[in-house]
Amino acid sequence: MNWDAIGAIGQAVSALALVIVIVQVRHARREVQRSVTQSRGEAARELILNRVNNQWLNGLNGKANSSLGPARSQFAETLMERCGLTYEEGIALGWEQQAWWMYRAQVVTYVDELTVAERTSFDASVRGFHELPVTRFWYESTKATLNPDAVRYIDNLLAQPG
Repeated sequence: MNWDAIGAIGQAVSALALVIVIVQVRHARREVQRSVTQSRGEAARELILNRVNNQWLNGLNGKANSSLGPARSQFAETLMERCGLTYEEGIALGWEQQAWWMYRAQVVTYVDELTVAERTSFDASVRGFHELPVTRFWYESTKATLNPDAVRYIDNLLAQPG
């Protein structure tokens, strides 16, 4: 074997190694993006659930928002009228629904990566939640402001026979 043949083999191996590195970098970049998205979603859910679970903070926000102006949550207002809840209770239910939505929207982003069993379970839980009047009402009243990709997935899921 001459040196030219050895050089050609070396170049081919180097090119293959470069392709492998490029694929690994692309995969790593996707995983970092996914991790950042997941962390942001988890932080937002934690903040929202803190507001739901902290009666004092929820009451304080409700009192301050009511005192500062007429802008109030239509969701909470409707729950006050139809269900006899206080404004603070309606707000707490709204925030709890928002936390659930954030979870669902994050799963929908990566739904193609779920196993068949995981996706079946996720879809069943979404259907179950949307059978509840509070969830259905919250979703319909806020749908226009939600992640459109997740809304499309949920709407398509709910349109299919269960």
